Amino acid sequence: MERVSILWALVRRDYALQYAGSFLGISWMFLQNLVLISLYALVFLVLNLKNPSTQEDFTAYLLTGLLFWIPIQELLVRGTGILTDNRSLLKRSSLGIDLFLWIPYVQFLIHSFVTSIPVFVYLGYTEKLNLTGIFFGYFVLVLSGLYLMLLLHYLSRLNILLKDISPLIRLVSQLVFWGIPVLYYPTGVLKQWNEWNPFTIPLDVFRTAVISGFHAQFDWFHLAPFLFFFFLVYLLAKRKFQSVILDHL
Repeated sequence: MERVSILWALVRRDYALQYAGSFLGISWMFLQNLVLISLYALVFLVLNLKNPSTQEDFTAYLLTGLLFWIPIQELLVRGTGILTDNRSLLKRSSLGIDLFLWIPYVQFLIHSFVTSIPVFVYLGYTEKLNLTGIFFGYFVLVLSGLYLMLLLHYLSRLNILLKDISPLIRLVSQLVFWGIPVLYYPTGVLKQWNEWNPFTIPLDVFRTAVISGFHAQFDWFHLAPFLFFFFLVYLLAKRKFQSVILDHL
């Protein structure tokens, strides 16, 4: 419990540093997420930049895709730079590197929960929400964050060794965003490619849980190789990078 209270204090400290001097404070982050979702909804739904025959089903499809991806992208970018941003505190404290890595994960859980409220309310209003699947949907988000954390143990340490790879991670996250079926239905070659995208299956599981009547588009066993690979990367970071990282802080 003591480490949990320390972690929560670090989370609050990180929020304070990120939004220091901001007029809206932390509210700006939630507003930004809602604006992004609304903007994509405007472009792809209201302006009909898609196949109009899929309008009814596509609304829930797009909103759940954005609800899944936006917090994941924040976790990826923030998790990569968390150790570098707290370099001075890490040098002075004996809390250990791993505790700091959980800061962006806790923030990910908060962001996912708050952002999901207006999305789920809208899906419930349009009768597209699977009420019995809400809990499982949150559980999928929790597991998806842990799944990404396996990779972040490596990327956050690599960020220290290479000084700063955050711009590269932001670019890669944008490429992944347009690569996974967040804003489109995968068909043909694109669907075949998405079968081997590490984030496609968690997104598909999330949609299956949350959207009423949604049928899985992918075979979920394709996640196994990525899960195995991410776990190997995690072990590499823990065993090979730990002593090196402490010298570079």
